[in-house]
Amino acid sequence: MLIRGISFQKGVFFIGKDYVSCAYSDNGKLIKEWVKPLEASTALVMARLVFFSMPLWYKILTAILISLVVIPKIGHAIYPDFIPFYGLPDYVLLYYAFGTHFIFPTQLKKYHGAEHKVFSDRGMKRMARLYQIRKAAITNRFCSTNLVVVYFSLVLVGSIVLSFLFPPAQAIMWASYSAVFISPPVNKALKYRALTWVRSYVLAVSYFLQKKVTTMEPERHHMITAIRSYRGLAKAEFPEALVVKRKQKVEEKKMAIVDVTIIPIGTENASVSEYVADIHHVLEGYGEKIKFQLTPMSTIIEGELPVLFEVIQAIHEVPFKAGINRVATNIRIDDRRDKPSSMEGKVEAVQTKIAAKKQEDDGASKNEEL
Repeated sequence: MLIRGISFQKGVFFIGKDYVSCAYSDNGKLIKEWVKPLEASTALVMARLVFFSMPLWYKILTAILISLVVIPKIGHAIYPDFIPFYGLPDYVLLYYAFGTHFIFPTQLKKYHGAEHKVFSDRGMKRMARLYQIRKAAITNRFCSTNLVVVYFSLVLVGSIVLSFLFPPAQAIMWASYSAVFISPPVNKALKYRALTWVRSYVLAVSYFLQKKVTTMEPERHHMITAIRSYRGLAKAEFPEALVVKRKQKVEEKKMAIVDVTIIPIGTENASVSEYVADIHHVLEGYGEKIKFQLTPMSTIIEGELPVLFEVIQAIHEVPFKAGINRVATNIRIDDRRDKPSSMEGKVEAVQTKIAAKKQEDDGASKNEEL
């Protein structure tokens, strides 16, 4: 299935066959998500979100450039004798449209890097694998930077070739306009073996630009945003990709018990019940894979050890998603291998001994009375 990614100043879009998913950050903390049908109204929502998320300097630069292209032409049409300047050539706007990759703001570069890492990672896209996904390659073979390289390369080659037929200014103009229509099919044709040498050149330049210019190493909230956006699309179009497939084991499952205390540091007030509720919501998502019990001081979880480690990492991330910047997690693991162990069994064993002890004490009391 073809999936496309688009990064912007506050988050990431993932576009599938029928849906668009989006996750974006509000001041780097609160993450908002939505999944909408792939239609014109959604495109307008995307465009508005991208535009209003851009920094002020970017908008000013865009306005200045458009003004230098348009306003002098209007002035010359009205007052040709007073304004002889026609303004910048129209195709300068094409250079700007394709060249925005070279002036991405810092946050956009980091979301772009996170988007690429999600694509590069070969495993399941889930929060428990955040650190593995973060180690994936920051380059993407199908990045839009390829199209930018193709466009400017065609402009350069076209200007040289057409300069034998037209004056230099006209040669550059026709090369710039024609490259708009030629570059998309050329970019798609790079997959064919006959164009291997062209593909090698484009990818070499594109990978260099991706590493040095169009991306930056993402931080935690950039990665979380990209993963959540991808999972939103996956839930709508290919939910099977989110199902954890485990090999059937013939031998008996070895269950362990873990006592977990997660302490968010730097909360606005002394209460942490809201975070505990969010943690238990995550635990409920594991269904029958685990059993868990809330106590006044911690949470006890029972399950297979590999599952427990996955669960611990997932619930450790919960306060971070809520905007906390520091979390202390205490873990105690009871892993008994000589015989099956369970939460109920441990409690029952103690209760049995308490009952036996009480019975002995009652018997001793009766003997003293006699």
